[in-house]
Amino acid sequence: MNQSKDLLLKSLRAALFEEKIDASKFVEADWKRIFNLSDIQTVSSLVLDGIGMLPHSVLQITFDKKMMLFAKMQRMEQINTLHRCVIVKIDKALKAEGIQAVFMKGQTVALRYPNPLHRTPGDIDFVVALKDFERTMAVMEKIGKVDHGLVHEHHGMAWVDGVTVEPHYKVHNYQCPSTDHAMQEMFASIFPSELSSADMDGYAVPVFPPTFESVFLISHMVNHVYEEGLGLRQVIDYAMFLSSCADKIDWLQHDEFLYRMRMQRAFRIFTCICVEYLGLKLPSQVEPFLYREKQWARKMIEDIMTVGNFGRGKYVFHHNGMNDAFHNYLWVLGRCYHLGFVCPSEARWWVVSKFTRFFWKLNKQK
Repeated sequence: MNQSKDLLLKSLRAALFEEKIDASKFVEADWKRIFNLSDIQTVSSLVLDGIGMLPHSVLQITFDKKMMLFAKMQRMEQINTLHRCVIVKIDKALKAEGIQAVFMKGQTVALRYPNPLHRTPGDIDFVVALKDFERTMAVMEKIGKVDHGLVHEHHGMAWVDGVTVEPHYKVHNYQCPSTDHAMQEMFASIFPSELSSADMDGYAVPVFPPTFESVFLISHMVNHVYEEGLGLRQVIDYAMFLSSCADKIDWLQHDEFLYRMRMQRAFRIFTCICVEYLGLKLPSQVEPFLYREKQWARKMIEDIMTVGNFGRGKYVFHHNGMNDAFHNYLWVLGRCYHLGFVCPSEARWWVVSKFTRFFWKLNKQK
């Protein structure tokens, strides 16, 4: 790992877990490269929090650049504040119609960050029962805008107060059929009777219970690995989750869920990255990592630092015709081959499902 990537991780460890930062390591830092990497990984405000602990004499960037970075941070805080308001608005509107939803990722994981407003926002994702999906989209149309023609394999698309919203009728799609079935059964076992809640500006937002959320976050990272690229933002989400919730997990049930999802190894690899590279203290319930697991974690973090969130550091998906589709497929194929060790069952099925899904979509367009 080169110097800029190493310094990026050091700044994140300082921001996330208050690890003392060695200013001497940053004397000859390539700040342009570090900030570019932070954008690729969608962790720019976190990096600013970390390097803000350095002496001004070490932080060799121009005043204009500093102002630009802080303006960007302020804009992120404003967007996150808006997202939180929209979540409350959506949940109230759904409850008024007797619809139970559960919110995931995004602002719900950000609540565990030292500064929740400094997690780079994405979309707002929530899940409802399949039987409630059509009514949910009708509610979305009352408070925002809906694209009824843009329904994916597990969610629809809407916009509320300018914020992109993905109402799910299924937690996620998993490529291995038995894994996909297992997740649906696990979700049914906790929804809606076993949900937890998170305080969002004084409002109780429904969220997953910790044991289920842990497995869901692991599975979400596995999906990113093979689809378009995993970024540090998702791994940090899991590091902050473990830091806050490890003692709330039912570890026997957690092991059972991981076994059913075939993601025991993925859990070990991602947790190892959180500990070895992000500064998370190893939870007492997790056994120390084996040499081989550390090697897998190193290979995975090197890919993360190169490829970035949604492949921003290396490959951008395009969707204009057969040629783009072919190159996209080759990209996924390569990732399944080189990173198949993370979750072998999903890697094998991605090769098949990506191919068949392309022709299914092609046929649907006719």
